[in-house]
Amino acid sequence: MVRTYKRKSSRGSYGLDKLNEAVQAVRDGTSVRSSALQYGVPRKTLERHLKGRVKNPGGLGRYTPVLQVEFERELVQHIIRLQRTFYGISRLETMKLASDLCRKLGVSVAQCKFGTDWFRSFLKRHPQISLRKPEATSLSRAVAFNRPAVMKIFELLKDMYGEGWVTAERVWNMDESGITTVHKPPKILASRGQKQVGKITSGEKGQTTTVICAMNAVGSFIPPMLIFARKRLNDQLMKNAPPQAVAAVSDNGWTNNDIFLQWLRHFISHLQASTNRKVLLILDGHGSHKCLAAVEYARDNGVEILCLPPHATHRIQPLDVTFFGPLKTAYNAECDKYMINHVGKRITMYEIAELFAGAYVRTASMNKAVSGFASTGIWPFNPDVFSDDDFAPCSITDEAQPASTATSVNADQHSVAQSSSASSDVPG
Repeated sequence: MVRTYKRKSSRGSYGLDKLNEAVQAVRDGTSVRSSALQYGVPRKTLERHLKGRVKNPGGLGRYTPVLQVEFERELVQHIIRLQRTFYGISRLETMKLASDLCRKLGVSVAQCKFGTDWFRSFLKRHPQISLRKPEATSLSRAVAFNRPAVMKIFELLKDMYGEGWVTAERVWNMDESGITTVHKPPKILASRGQKQVGKITSGEKGQTTTVICAMNAVGSFIPPMLIFARKRLNDQLMKNAPPQAVAAVSDNGWTNNDIFLQWLRHFISHLQASTNRKVLLILDGHGSHKCLAAVEYARDNGVEILCLPPHATHRIQPLDVTFFGPLKTAYNAECDKYMINHVGKRITMYEIAELFAGAYVRTASMNKAVSGFASTGIWPFNPDVFSDDDFAPCSITDEAQPASTATSVNADQHSVAQSSSASSDVPG
């Protein structure tokens, strides 16, 4: 088969479906002539198929596929099932699977050679599948995102919503993410044939700064917090930072119990939250989020905390679903522009705030916040937002599913204190 062959005639352009419909119409009593005219199929072609004089019934032309139509359809369904369980197969594995299937069906060895040409034709015949680059997903995530754990979260949400005080502007999501002084450069144009193409960055290994962001279901954002890896805070670190953003320092640039409590004060001061005007704060189960001091301070100021199950926030946390991805992309673009405009100069932590501000202002939009809460089913409340296909990966592993750690701020203080006994200075 010629790889780049282009048809020079319109014969057979009516397609298999029209041909099969024409054959069925004749068998139902319509004349051959009328069926040929109605479906655009040549009368002689229709007669040959009716009399069984075609080696490949239902096919077009003289080319006979090695795998029959029903076997290819079964192969496509098998590929889709594997992809939905995060065990998708590659191009080479698909060709090997087709070859093994042929041998099992008793097809001659000469016909069992599946190469690039067959694979491209296979994709054209079945446009519902395509070659994609997968995102690496750990086994822990596949196991943790299971229906019982997710439904437990929706049960807690339903109980809170039933109390009547929760509205869209009172549902908040908070999370941390890291940005670094060494950005990931974008694709560039280069001379064809060159084996290695480079782009200048600040260094090989950068310093990480943690940012804490929060947004609600109507599209509002709390000014972010930046956590620098330093002993002391320098005012120059926040030069040209996002408006009303705050800063903190820790030995490694990660969050800890004291910093989370500091962020809670920042959060409550902007919302004017109180026991008479409560808000719901949804976050992950990081150790610093469950320390006793933070839980008590939140309770005293009308903040109801709901912790998400571990390893499941990539699907059920609004910030992870719609915000942090575009934010990282925008931040990399800001760093790239900085390196172009400041030739020979490195990005240090003193430029982080300004570069982050440019990315944050572009990314923190109402649309992303509203879409994040809607796509996770948190607001509007939709416990059916995830289908059986979304939970398929956890059903094909023998690893035990972790117990749900979903909890609210009204949990027993003793159990919260036990949770806070874990390390108070771990990465976010």
